[in-house]
Amino acid sequence: MARAVVVRGRMPVVLERTFAVSAPLRTVAAALRHTRTVATNLGAVAGAPAVPAGELLLAGDRFPVATGSVGDVSACEGTVSRADESAVELRFDSFAGPSGRVRFMPREWGSGVRTRCEVHLLASEAPEWLLPRLDGYLEAVRGLASEWSLGPVVVGAALVEDGMLLAQQRRYPAVHAGGWELPGGRVEPGESESEAVVRECREELGTEVRALERVGTDVPLPGDSGMSLRVRLACRVAGARLPVPLEHRALRWVGSSELAELPWLEADRLLLDSLRALLDPGSGKQDPK
Repeated sequence: MARAVVVRGRMPVVLERTFAVSAPLRTVAAALRHTRTVATNLGAVAGAPAVPAGELLLAGDRFPVATGSVGDVSACEGTVSRADESAVELRFDSFAGPSGRVRFMPREWGSGVRTRCEVHLLASEAPEWLLPRLDGYLEAVRGLASEWSLGPVVVGAALVEDGMLLAQQRRYPAVHAGGWELPGGRVEPGESESEAVVRECREELGTEVRALERVGTDVPLPGDSGMSLRVRLACRVAGARLPVPLEHRALRWVGSSELAELPWLEADRLLLDSLRALLDPGSGKQDPK
């Protein structure tokens, strides 16, 4: 629901809106940064290159935007300035003023299986081409998040020690061999996500860990499985042995500055911003204002 214009510093908020979704916060945050959903609803460019289903936007990504009727040729670019579990923020260079942007901020609501998302349009004026598209985009996000929240879950372990993250290199199958990923696997029936993290680290690394809080958004996995990756911070329990690669080719401890150097598997690559902020809080996210 739209609200009155509010002036905050130099950039007025010309639109504020909220919408509710029956899905967990981190699932909604993933749907908000789903590339195809952003490009086809907010970009609405005719003949835009197809984007693989499940791919999520990262900070710094760009997408073409038609500022006229839906389906017109690209007139400008949108830029992703933030895409994590706290906020997704998009900037459009056609706004009146260089810093016009739309910010989506998911917040837990009720029992934790519902999310209330705030929408803030910050610009000197509301661009006519964008406002009609917001409703379609938000409805697509609502449907996508509800669908993803019902699918099976694969867990990942962000095992951190002394500011370093453990990554492991795949040995098989051939299509993934040589790629790097976080330890983890599918949650078994009757098992919690935290229990799955502990079991997977025992099976893949031969060590005992304690699962802690969530890291990043959900990441929908490619294919028709409907599975999503959910990552949790983990730490070794006191006295546990050092990790060894029981099922993988190699292990490597990496710092925040080294994350981008590894050829990560796609699902894990889409969490690099959140992992970098985890290892180096001063370089990462700030609370939206």
